[in-house]
Amino acid sequence: MPSRLRFLFDTGSGICLWAGDAATEERHGLAVEAQALPLPPELVAEVERLTTFWDTGIDWNNPGGPSPWTAEDERDFQEQADALLERLRAALGPGFEVVDERRRL
Repeated sequence: MPSRLRFLFDTGSGICLWAGDAATEERHGLAVEAQALPLPPELVAEVERLTTFWDTGIDWNNPGGPSPWTAEDERDFQEQADALLERLRAALGPGFEVVDERRRL
């Protein structure tokens, strides 16, 4: 049975991969660091870059307020996240199931 990973961005966590079942959590922990997975370094760097980009979508002086992102920023992020998700799925292969659970701003 493949390891199940949830793909979602949690503001301030620095993580976009989370265990999706008990067996995966036991093996990798709840918050799954990209560098702990069998991923090439450039893909790990892309995960880190996009996770950092996600954190710019919140006004840290007014976290409950509106996002400082424009509609174009949101589109750009979602396109990059879509591409990252596909790259993760391809790189991890059949040993992992990566489920898209993103929320939109």
